[in-house]
Amino acid sequence: MARNSCPRCQSQIPEGSYFCGNCGAPTRLGLKNLEKSEKLSLTLSQIERAFQAGYLPKERYEQQRVEYSAELAKMQDGLTSKRPAPIDANAPTPQPSEPTYSDTKNAVIYADPPQLHLHDATGYLVAALVIVGVSLWFTWGLIGEGFESVWIDQWYLLAFSLVGPAIYLFWMWRSDKFEREPIYFVFLILGWGMFAAFLSLIGNSIFDEIGLGAAWLGAPLVEESMKAIGVYLMARNPEFNNSMDGVVYGFASGMGFAWAENFFYIVLVYEGDLTWALLRVFIFSLGHGIYTAYTGWWLGRAKVKKGYVTIGDLRPGLIMAMVAHGLYNSDIFQVDSYTSLAIWVVLTLGTYSVILYAMMRHSWGEEKKWHYDDGYAPIGLTK
Repeated sequence: MARNSCPRCQSQIPEGSYFCGNCGAPTRLGLKNLEKSEKLSLTLSQIERAFQAGYLPKERYEQQRVEYSAELAKMQDGLTSKRPAPIDANAPTPQPSEPTYSDTKNAVIYADPPQLHLHDATGYLVAALVIVGVSLWFTWGLIGEGFESVWIDQWYLLAFSLVGPAIYLFWMWRSDKFEREPIYFVFLILGWGMFAAFLSLIGNSIFDEIGLGAAWLGAPLVEESMKAIGVYLMARNPEFNNSMDGVVYGFASGMGFAWAENFFYIVLVYEGDLTWALLRVFIFSLGHGIYTAYTGWWLGRAKVKKGYVTIGDLRPGLIMAMVAHGLYNSDIFQVDSYTSLAIWVVLTLGTYSVILYAMMRHSWGEEKKWHYDDGYAPIGLTK
């Protein structure tokens, strides 16, 4: 049997031991299991708080309490049975430490419902398709007579308009390393983003009439608010747990909006110009995802801190999204050539991408603290 050195007394200990037989100090494996035991204890307390606050129905609360209690008891029995009596009478007997996951005590509930199987998710997928169809019909109906069916007649341009957003969204979904969101929820929020484009068409028209329709003012206020509504509603779902989830859903909403906007520009503005169409689909559209991902990230922070979200929790993320969007739309930099356009895109979207990536790294770091990477993601032990 392989042996390792005890980190405290340097004596040899067998592989797989939780404690040193000489001084009683926990081994690396023992520490890991102590941490998991602490994690389960926190989970139980969080389930209790969620039930008392009304976020968990009684039947699910009782089921999850039994499952987690049984797992905790099994783990603690294993730790107790493997802890030897220390030979050195002066050496303190190691005791399980108090929970060290202070960042999660008031926040992440590790007892969310399991992800649906595909056949159970049919309703969500159908809803997403209906939202997309209704959004396109109403949006183009508002533009003018006879436009209701242009998205059907030019379906190939509609499909092309989605290529860039789909690639970016798939990358973002995959970037949620430890607990990926159900793809049907992502599709649903993607559909909401397209519906937000329809709502924004109405809102932007109103802002134009009252003289606040400037691209740097009206568009960010209206569009970011409309995109954020769907993300906020998703944040109230138990599947939405933390800031990384917020980034995914916020980005999905932005990509749905970009899909609609891409098609609008290709059909009505670019008049067959392939270069501008490619720029729109693969470069310009990225901005909408980034802006709303900021909003989602801040909603996720609020969910972590409180275990729930309120309308007021939209404020910091929306401000950040609106400022970034407004700056991108502003005339601060004179864009009159491909060179100046490239410089402006790098200065804005490039910088925004770096900021978003830093926020995502922060989220990944938190998830590692919570041992998502060890399998303690919110879907937990629920079958």
